[in-house]
Amino acid sequence: MRARLIYSKRGGACFVPHIALAQIFSRSAMRSGLRLIMTQGFSPRAKISFAPELPAGVVALNEPVDMYFDDDVHDDIALLMNESLPEGFHVSRVLFPDDNSPSLGKMCKYAEYLIRTTTGRDLNERVKEFYGSSVLRAKHKDTWLSVIISEPAQNPIGGLVKHLKAENIIAGWHEMNIVRVSIGGYDTEGDCVCLK
Repeated sequence: MRARLIYSKRGGACFVPHIALAQIFSRSAMRSGLRLIMTQGFSPRAKISFAPELPAGVVALNEPVDMYFDDDVHDDIALLMNESLPEGFHVSRVLFPDDNSPSLGKMCKYAEYLIRTTTGRDLNERVKEFYGSSVLRAKHKDTWLSVIISEPAQNPIGGLVKHLKAENIIAGWHEMNIVRVSIGGYDTEGDCVCLK
């Protein structure tokens, strides 16, 4: 059975690299008494699938992970996982996609970010310049720039930081605050990105 967990990664957890997430989630599931399906082959691993990766240091509010369980899981999966996940990780809800539902790689076509610099520099034009037609929306919300970008796997947020540094707009990551609000499909009515 496939369960799609929607989780957040805040505080010190935002510095956990993408490559470590599979181990964190599989160990937390095992500690919770949940049995995961293992991959076949020479080096079996828990069958887990994540959304396009985020650089270390980027806060995530609604990240999906597909976990494949060996038995029927129940509505308490969020509670069980939250009891065993490290501090800073939190599962907010669990979805149960049907067998025909596309993979996360196919579903995660858009990402919504909140971006700001600690120097207070306006990023609106720089973001549009860097991502071009991949920017669906860029508008200010208080001190943050809210941006929706298509194809986040091909248009990673880390590329923007490198570009801004190369252009001497910022000195590096320490002058940026970035939050990935959500990743998934684009809802035209709500002008937001969400998973269904």
